[in-house]
Amino acid sequence: MRLDVYAIDEDDVVYDTEPQKQNTKNLPKRSRLYQGFIDSNLLPPGSIDFNALNTVIIIMIMPFDLFGYELYQYTFRMKCEEISELELEDGATRIFLNSHGKHPEFVNPELIELLEYMEKSTDTVAKKCESKRIHQMHERITKLKSSKEMEIKYMQKWEEKEIERQEAYAEGERVGEKRGRTEGETRINKLTKYLLEQERTEDLKKAVSDAAYQAKLLKELGL
Repeated sequence: MRLDVYAIDEDDVVYDTEPQKQNTKNLPKRSRLYQGFIDSNLLPPGSIDFNALNTVIIIMIMPFDLFGYELYQYTFRMKCEEISELELEDGATRIFLNSHGKHPEFVNPELIELLEYMEKSTDTVAKKCESKRIHQMHERITKLKSSKEMEIKYMQKWEEKEIERQEAYAEGERVGEKRGRTEGETRINKLTKYLLEQERTEDLKKAVSDAAYQAKLLKELGL
């Protein structure tokens, strides 16, 4: 699995940041997979000291609103359904950031600037930001682009092709399933018509409730 940005701070908190260009309709469960992948690598093999697991924060950054409440930030932690104020405190947090949020009163202004910059990392957007850290980030990125531009383009193209391949595969499966259903219905209709014409009503009744007998008749009649 490829993790986009993986970091550990001075308090041993693990951060995994995952920018997402498209809504693949599986991001909540995808974040769960990232969580499991990270956790499985935090303890030495055979260790049973689960309290040694690091605090893990997974951050998914998106140019769309995954949940539809027009927020910039959605933060999820384990809670008890019966007692709403009771948290599990398992050290796992998943955050979904939406660069198109509409409620700046709920987040730090610097976060809004960062989200805008991540969506459009241009000189113009960087100059508009008041955050010194974003200015420093832009300077660093500008330098990296000079040597990494071709590599970045390659990775973007690879990701786009992979998404296209997955979409084509899913569409092929849908078409195949639809074609299979249509062909199956045609065969059953032919069998039903034949049995009615031959006045084999008992065979027809048995074929309706007995899949094995139905298959036998289809094979017998070459349908």
